[in-house]
Amino acid sequence: MTTVKSRRWIGLLLASLLAPLAGVGAQPSAKAKRTVAPDSDAVAIAFLAAETRAAAQRLRTWRRAYLARASWVDLGDRCNPGALRGFAKDTTPELQKSLQALVERMEQTIVLRGAGQPLAAADSRALLRVIVGWEAGIDRPRWDEDGADVHRAVATGLTGEVPDPANKAGCLPSPIVSDTVTFVVPGFSDMEFPKAPRPRVKAYFGPEGQRRARDEFFAAVGGKAPEAELSYIVVAPMVIWQDYAMVGVNRPRERGGVEVGSGSNGGAAYLLRRVGGEWRLLSVVRSWGA
Repeated sequence: MTTVKSRRWIGLLLASLLAPLAGVGAQPSAKAKRTVAPDSDAVAIAFLAAETRAAAQRLRTWRRAYLARASWVDLGDRCNPGALRGFAKDTTPELQKSLQALVERMEQTIVLRGAGQPLAAADSRALLRVIVGWEAGIDRPRWDEDGADVHRAVATGLTGEVPDPANKAGCLPSPIVSDTVTFVVPGFSDMEFPKAPRPRVKAYFGPEGQRRARDEFFAAVGGKAPEAELSYIVVAPMVIWQDYAMVGVNRPRERGGVEVGSGSNGGAAYLLRRVGGEWRLLSVVRSWGA
């Protein structure tokens, strides 16, 4: 039987024998590899880059699926009707809903990724020029499509030509088009106006542009003729991400320039894609009438 003293001696002996081993692994050797903690900023940047690539690939995939379901509606060739993209095969409510969901996923991705980015770059101004020219009835964008064909979009809003009732082969400009088309562009301070003999384009810029348009109309016309209507086009919001863009267009019509919300000429949300420096129309995501 061991005594208390012997147990204490054995404990001291074991401690002295194990002491040299206690530092094994605590002091790295010259050949030992150090574990380096990953840089959190580098990890975040790599993650965002991967997310960006994945989002861009999803847009490409959705675009191909959207175009694969599309066809062209025959509008004839009288009065320069332009081309209208249709979806003749989507005949059931379920197919129509899935098509709308597809284009709305593209819209949401562009808005989510591009919201808040500045609009001062040249591609933003080129996009604004396309929308203003289209809405004013001066020119029209080309459709985004694969292949060599080139289709121009239909006239937007109340622009375009109408058949001449006195001449079966003739056409007349829309009676709604005035000599001046007024725009409100909150996201810009100026722009390059489309050049055309008619109509003339007039624009109000910045966050206060809409108020200035109303004030000037009331001072010039609305104060004397309260039933006179101020019709103008608001180009906003506008969001660009990579080679895609979403543009919202609203067309208020207000009595006297003071009765806000008293009327409307409709509006639309456009999805566009940049091809070789040219903005082309991919889809009219939604539109509404007066």
